[in-house]
Amino acid sequence: MTLLLPALVGALFCLLSLWYVAHRHRALARRCARLQAELASHCAAEKRLDFIAHHDSLTGLPNRLQLQLRLEHGIAWARRHDSRLAVLFIDIDHFKEINDTLGHEAGDQVLAQFAQRLRQCVREVDTVARQGGDEFIVLLAELRSPHDAQQVANKIITAIATPFTVHDQALDVAASVGVAVYPDDEIDIDHLVEKADLAMYAAKQRGRGASVRFAPSMQVKAYSRLILETALRHALEHREFVLAYQPKLDLHEQRITGVKALLRWKHPELGLVMPLDFLPVLEESSLILPVGGWVLVTAVEQARQWRARGMSLRVCVHLSARQLYQKDLAATLGNLLAQADVPGALIEIEVAESAVIDRGQHGEEVLQQIKQLGVRIAVSDFGTGYASLNYLRRFPIDMVKLDKSFIDALRPPVAADAGSAAMVRSIIAMAHAQRVEVLAGGVETADQMEQLTAMGCDEAFGFCLGAAVAPAAIEAMLAGRWRASDVLA
Repeated sequence: MTLLLPALVGALFCLLSLWYVAHRHRALARRCARLQAELASHCAAEKRLDFIAHHDSLTGLPNRLQLQLRLEHGIAWARRHDSRLAVLFIDIDHFKEINDTLGHEAGDQVLAQFAQRLRQCVREVDTVARQGGDEFIVLLAELRSPHDAQQVANKIITAIATPFTVHDQALDVAASVGVAVYPDDEIDIDHLVEKADLAMYAAKQRGRGASVRFAPSMQVKAYSRLILETALRHALEHREFVLAYQPKLDLHEQRITGVKALLRWKHPELGLVMPLDFLPVLEESSLILPVGGWVLVTAVEQARQWRARGMSLRVCVHLSARQLYQKDLAATLGNLLAQADVPGALIEIEVAESAVIDRGQHGEEVLQQIKQLGVRIAVSDFGTGYASLNYLRRFPIDMVKLDKSFIDALRPPVAADAGSAAMVRSIIAMAHAQRVEVLAGGVETADQMEQLTAMGCDEAFGFCLGAAVAPAAIEAMLAGRWRASDVLA
């Protein structure tokens, strides 16, 4: 027994040693597993952060940073292999209107679906990236000819033309595409993207859903536009804009009952600049909203001054399509009328037929709000679009303005264009049947005035009556007891 005790102790010690080694091994294994899990989690987090840093969160597309890296790689590859690379700059047409009318959630759905369709139009070697907002860039690699890029651009436009589904409703979406090719158009990365951007703006000028390849003349136009936009911003800040007023004649009473407010730019060096020379740039830029707001304020103030002097002249102001999208437009106009103590009946708001139709339900709501202020509403360029008087019944319209092309056709001998005269007569009759008045703009001759009066047209204006002049000249015209017979004689 004495001999067995040391052997048992030794065996126990060996067993304890084996257990301790196994325990330590298990503990070490668990620790290694934890470390591996933490390392995997850390690697996954790093990958996630890297993805977030290089991709757009809404669409999952590469962002500007990732695009820059792929551009550098793509141009390096094209340079080595004597190949071509194209940049397609894509912008969703009128996307702001989607956000304003349907909400930002609907806008996000459009962006996500738009990105998906772009992916379906390109190859695996190509890149689709979101530049920001409603702008996307497609990088086409390994091209054999510039024509290949134009084919992809046309494919994208066709894919986008299929209606989108937003809130279970079909929505028509279009996009403008600008194309620039390396090395044909540019060898510098940043300048290549800029030229694709210029081409995209040129595409927008052609209308919805167009694609244009970059041309050198676009740079000259862009530089001129930038200079003009800067000058217009300076003009707004330094009060260089003025309003001229063109008299409007009531053809039934044969007297002046209103005026149309027309924007002019009193340039310190060029003198008086007409709207045709700067209005397109105002419309395309964000300046149209502050300038349009200034026009409203000035027109209401002028109506107040004339009313204080006993002259109740109705002042007509044209609203741009972008102004019609302002949700607070009616409230702003109401505040202006209240502050100036001017009845709404002394202000007339004119909007283009296309703007009324394109804005649909939103346009109807805004016009209804304006109408509740007592303000008259006129639709210009009537007869050139696709709207019918029956369709316009849903809008609170008081007057339609005949397009000038109809008035120009009313030249002696009348038989030379009897069709146009019959068209004008029919429009006037249909408008009166809907209790809508008719205005003829651009009347230049006494003969045109006589024909319009005989047809039952309600109002007219143009050089036949007088050009747009300063408020003092309008007052002098009224003080001199102006008569329509002076023109018709």
